[in-house]
Amino acid sequence: MSLLSINNISKSYAAVKVLNGVDLNIMPGDKIALIGDNGAGKTTLLRLIAGSESPDPECGSIQLARGTMVGYLQQQLDHLSANSDFALEDPEITAVEQELLNLQAELGNHTDDLILEELMQKYASAQDHFEALGGFSFRQRLETTLNAFSLDETTIRRPLEYLSGGERMRVALARLLLRSPDLLLLDEPTNHLDQKAIDWLEDYLNKITSAVLFVSHDRAFINQVASKTAELNAGKIRVYAGNYTQYLEQKAFEEKTLERRIDHIEKKLQRQEEITQTMLSHRKIAQYHSSEKKEGRISDELTALRNFKRSSHKRMSFNTAQQPAQTGSRREQTVLEVKDLTVRFAGESDAIFENLSFNLIKGKHLVLVGKNGCGKTTLLKTLMGEIPQNKGTIRTAANLTFAFLGQEAKFDDYEKTVLEQLLFLKSQLTAAEARSELARFGFSGDAVFQKTGSLSGGERSRLFLCALLQDRPDVLFLDEPTNHLDIYSRELLEDALNIFTGTILAVSHDRYFIEHIAEEVWGMFDSGIAVFSNIAEYREAEKEADRKKAEIAKSGLDQELAEKQAGEPAAAELTPEMPQWDKNAICLYPLLTDLKQYPRSRTERRRMVADLNQLLRKVESSLASHQEEKTSLEKNFTRVDSGEIYHDYAELLQIIETEELLYLQLMEVAEDIKS
Repeated sequence: MSLLSINNISKSYAAVKVLNGVDLNIMPGDKIALIGDNGAGKTTLLRLIAGSESPDPECGSIQLARGTMVGYLQQQLDHLSANSDFALEDPEITAVEQELLNLQAELGNHTDDLILEELMQKYASAQDHFEALGGFSFRQRLETTLNAFSLDETTIRRPLEYLSGGERMRVALARLLLRSPDLLLLDEPTNHLDQKAIDWLEDYLNKITSAVLFVSHDRAFINQVASKTAELNAGKIRVYAGNYTQYLEQKAFEEKTLERRIDHIEKKLQRQEEITQTMLSHRKIAQYHSSEKKEGRISDELTALRNFKRSSHKRMSFNTAQQPAQTGSRREQTVLEVKDLTVRFAGESDAIFENLSFNLIKGKHLVLVGKNGCGKTTLLKTLMGEIPQNKGTIRTAANLTFAFLGQEAKFDDYEKTVLEQLLFLKSQLTAAEARSELARFGFSGDAVFQKTGSLSGGERSRLFLCALLQDRPDVLFLDEPTNHLDIYSRELLEDALNIFTGTILAVSHDRYFIEHIAEEVWGMFDSGIAVFSNIAEYREAEKEADRKKAEIAKSGLDQELAEKQAGEPAAAELTPEMPQWDKNAICLYPLLTDLKQYPRSRTERRRMVADLNQLLRKVESSLASHQEEKTSLEKNFTRVDSGEIYHDYAELLQIIETEELLYLQLMEVAEDIKS
């Protein structure tokens, strides 16, 4: 029996029909990846299933099996409730738990049998609801989920307004999984997750019996999780068995079959045209008109088949004649030589990276990977000369041209059309040459007359890359080039980069992208850069490095504990604690509860400095406001007879005193961390 049945659903916005007669059945345990171009209607379909939007009223239905609990992770996080005390506190579970406590209290206060019976029925109903929500196992599952998503107790005790975008995404996903719904709807669930969390999520989704319908551009994630792949194209859905790789194999077979069918119909049309002409030349008018009608039907069939082929999706390619010529052995051609490179930002004691040494060889396609905050983007910008190094040398071969594509392609004028934009950026091109170049990057026909501002993120990246490569760069630096791209645009980019004969150094977290374009994977560790043949080797090395760090940290903690118990002087070398924050200050600024100890690592230091700066701004703004309020009260002392004003004034003075002391303490802590 289907868990969810969608029959002939359509959805329009104004005059645009996004979904047109969609049919989809989801069985218990299905793991379905929903793929399609940006704007195809994937998020719209999830919102229709979740009940956040309604389909067009004229026809169709969405039917859920009775008792099915649906959980929906939205791509935008505005839906997260900020009313709960803690980030991971489930508002519904908390409400039912409180209801049970209230009913327990009422049961103890009544002796009337009728009232007791009514209360017991309410209590049983609330208990069933609590069990259905997974309330009894919530705490145990909470601990497991916290560990998986790197959400410690400190983080989850922050109000939601103080969480970063990445933390809010992990909180939303953790809340959803803790509910254990029968049907999970996930919209880009790997956004903002590090690889550890993605690994855990893949394993979790593969183990649960719940059905899952998820939208994702992460093809490696789809390969690990999906049992079916549903392609949304031109408002309709086609479901394929298997994961993304198996979907590609089936699509390739379909395309070959379609090409053979088109070739057959073209020959059939040609024969029919000859028959029609023969009938006309022999003055057989009746047979001529009959043949002409048959010719029209064949022509319509051919047009429909050609349209079905999605001719707009042309492969992107570079003109290989324009690429830098290769001469001699790669080993003899060092493009860039780096020795003992160190970068440290002003005011920070820790370097972003230090003493990095490596050679970039001509024609190599390399991908740089590493944990967030290890300095990958900083390294690219340093090599490009945008950030100065504190130490070390960067030497390049003579007469090289470098190009850089960042995470977002930006243009000065978004009113220009695609064609105008390329001609503006590369004035040496004629209109015909520009259109020819744009066609290689997937812009053909009327697509060249689209305004730049109306393009998707992937289309803008393709246009920017097209302009970039007109300079025939020898070295191409890429910083997370697949961010914000749909799957189609990612594949276009990969095809193009694989044809490119110059040198590539890319930063990326996209496993599928790395596997398809990298000849070598460079991993950034604390000790420097290590070279791996593929992403799997790097992941194993990363896990081993994390394991050793954990052992060292545990060993250090055990030693500190032993020294503390023995009362040895070495205990004084432990990380000092922060000031004891005033209770009134904590009430005013709950984030202070997180500031207990000085950070040990560079990453923790950066995060704490950011928190401190945020607090300082809030305290400073609040102080200014309270000072104005104080001045206003003082002006009214002689005008107001009530003693209430003096009471308010005394409370305000206490708050100002608390904030002034807090501001000085925070400034002192910030200086200590920086030094």
